[in-house]
Amino acid sequence: MGKSVRDKYIHYRTNPDNDEKSDAFFCTSHGIGLDELKEMFLHDSKLSRDILHARRDKYATRMNKIDEALFKAAESGDTKAADLLYRRFDGWNPKIVEETNNYYNFADMVKGINKVTHIKREM
Repeated sequence: MGKSVRDKYIHYRTNPDNDEKSDAFFCTSHGIGLDELKEMFLHDSKLSRDILHARRDKYATRMNKIDEALFKAAESGDTKAADLLYRRFDGWNPKIVEETNNYYNFADMVKGINKVTHIKREM
């Protein structure tokens, strides 16, 4: 049994080599009309979500490696890496921190935390 047009399109969109290619290119390569593809999107509200999930699944292992590197960098004092970690995993927003803690700079906040941690280690 062959793949459906939906399955072929998901496979096409999960390949990063096709990021710059148009839907018209997909239709021409697979012998379907652009109108058929548009109809598919109109009647399949989960198609875009399924493409996103398939693409994420494809790169999950590589993303884990990036996350690990980000954690290591943050643990070694890289404030930009720490900023990205908080944003990525906690939905952190620096504006809220500024309003609630009067911290105006994330780097200053991390330096303050490191200073307190360093003092505690010396005790």
